Amino acid sequence: MNISRNSILTLLAFMSMLLLANCQQGENKGFFLGSGIGVNNLTLLANNIDSTTKYYNETLGFRVGQISENREYEGLLSSSINFSDMTSFEIFSLSDSSSQESIPAFIIDYLADHEGIRLYALSTSSADSTSLWLKSQGFEVDSVNSFRTSEVSNNWSRDDGSMNRNSLDFNREAPMAHLPRFVEKTTFDYKKTNEQWRTYYSYNRMYRKHPNGVVGISAVKVAVSDLRSSIETFKNMGFNVIEINDQIARFSLFRNQELQLHSETSDKVVADFISERGEGVFGVRFEVENLDTTTAYLKSSLNEDELNYDQKVVRVPSEYAFGVELEFVQESKEQGEMAAMLSFNQGLAPEARKHASTIYTKYCALCHGDNREGYAADNAPSLKSKSLLATSMNNNFMRYTIQFGRANTAMAGYLDSQGGPLELIDIEILLKWLYEEAGVDEAIDPSRDPVYGDISMGANIYEQKCASCHGDKGEGVTAPALGNPMLLATATDHFLRYAIAEGRDGTPMIAFKDSLSDDELDAVTAFLRSRASGWDVPEPSTVTPPTPDEYVLNPKGLNPEFDLREDKFVSAEQVNQAMKEGRKMILMDARSEVAWRQMHIPGSFPVPYYEDPENFIDDIPDDGTEIVIYCACPHAASLRVMSTLKRYGFENVSIIDEGILVWAQMGFPVMNGK
Repeated sequence: MNISRNSILTLLAFMSMLLLANCQQGENKGFFLGSGIGVNNLTLLANNIDSTTKYYNETLGFRVGQISENREYEGLLSSSINFSDMTSFEIFSLSDSSSQESIPAFIIDYLADHEGIRLYALSTSSADSTSLWLKSQGFEVDSVNSFRTSEVSNNWSRDDGSMNRNSLDFNREAPMAHLPRFVEKTTFDYKKTNEQWRTYYSYNRMYRKHPNGVVGISAVKVAVSDLRSSIETFKNMGFNVIEINDQIARFSLFRNQELQLHSETSDKVVADFISERGEGVFGVRFEVENLDTTTAYLKSSLNEDELNYDQKVVRVPSEYAFGVELEFVQESKEQGEMAAMLSFNQGLAPEARKHASTIYTKYCALCHGDNREGYAADNAPSLKSKSLLATSMNNNFMRYTIQFGRANTAMAGYLDSQGGPLELIDIEILLKWLYEEAGVDEAIDPSRDPVYGDISMGANIYEQKCASCHGDKGEGVTAPALGNPMLLATATDHFLRYAIAEGRDGTPMIAFKDSLSDDELDAVTAFLRSRASGWDVPEPSTVTPPTPDEYVLNPKGLNPEFDLREDKFVSAEQVNQAMKEGRKMILMDARSEVAWRQMHIPGSFPVPYYEDPENFIDDIPDDGTEIVIYCACPHAASLRVMSTLKRYGFENVSIIDEGILVWAQMGFPVMNGK
């Protein structure tokens, strides 16, 4: 029997979900959705997209996206309203030029008599696994459908694969309005999003503001004619029950999101809906930052008879919202406090300052001092120095230092993915607090151009003026270790030169600009950069990016046999071993050429994620050679490059799981470039 690799992976994923189910019986989330994040989107069908989007934007106070051609249903126009919790409310309408032959009949039939939510989708981390589960429960489902939500980008600066979708329907051509469809974002990191939900949610909340104060969808309200039968259907799918009575059944989706089934006996709105339209989504509940503010906004833009409100809920009846009842409720106190604690885009709120101060006291003060003065232990530098903070404000030097630490020093990596206690958002709050405490309002942006100098001269100057504090081999004696691979990977040439020339105010590090000439400052900088390959390299050299005929490493070697995580990610250890064994591969650095120049894996060449791939895609052999990509993120830029390579037909592509910063921390070979 021949079984494809994809079929085996799908089966294993399905078995994992079954095992997970036994562990989640006490949890609210339906296990068959995997690591999905609740509601994916609600789709409102409207007769005129211009008037509908204008009303939702100008009257109801939602930030509505641009109108574009829908990529899943040819002949439709669409626009989206995106929320902090990564849910979306979509508006679909027929295009004036569309041929009705290309549009599913259920959409045309629905719009002939109604407007409102005709489709709703839940998030799943694997449409294939969800399909297997539903079939095992006796449900008939269509084959998984793949589509994109936007045009393919010419370059890979926006092509990270996030626009790719897999959808699963019970009946795509004529879906039952009360049943969900399931959508998977094919390159979305569901595991990471679940682990770092606070980070994702907080960033979205800062930059996805709606005038009406909505921050997310908390309930999808579905009208059903036979509540008892519908409850059994949803329970059989795998949904977990919150509450059931004679009029309503509530199922948990993700965090505070609910799927609600309402019987026609629950209230007149539901009874009228079923009488006119049959079963389906009749209402949506949104949560808002401040219900009083939302109420005031809606009262200012709607007539008295277009709004129902009391102290706990505000409703816009369906006849004033294009066929769907909109309900607005106050978000939970806990969620509001979390948002305030993790907000920093317009200066730190008191809650955020307190949070950052607590982080500093708990994790930083031991070495950096109670007042950030530095050198309390282990030569930890001052975090009051404006020279340090201002020059690192617009780059990743401080950020990566806190995230990944400094190998072979007391500075551990504090990012949770490195085994630390902090999420990305916590580190951003801490950085913002450090800048504010030091009074750094404006960044100093050193040039990102390389610094060239006499390395031998620089070595002599270092020995005479630097080694007593920084160590003969950059190991750090009473000052930071300059020979640390992480420091050299994240500090640009001019960042180093600025520190040497200007010193670090409030620390023993004096300014050398008056005692060293420009040539001498360049020489010391060039010497430090040359140490990226190791402090004991006898004849440090720099290299230029490989030419296309040099892209393939070990062209006569065998392809590596990598064990990939999620069919994408290869461990740094495996890649390093393959290099030692002389395996045939191509190494691509997805960062900027500046970053490649600072430090790169030997044999790699820079393919910045933001450049046009047409410039060099034809130079990459498409003959099955394993292509290994890396960045520092450690996946964001690499995923964009991988997605584009896949689009161009390259199959054997993988990403170094840990990224180059951890690669360097692990002591694997690195070089600097010219």
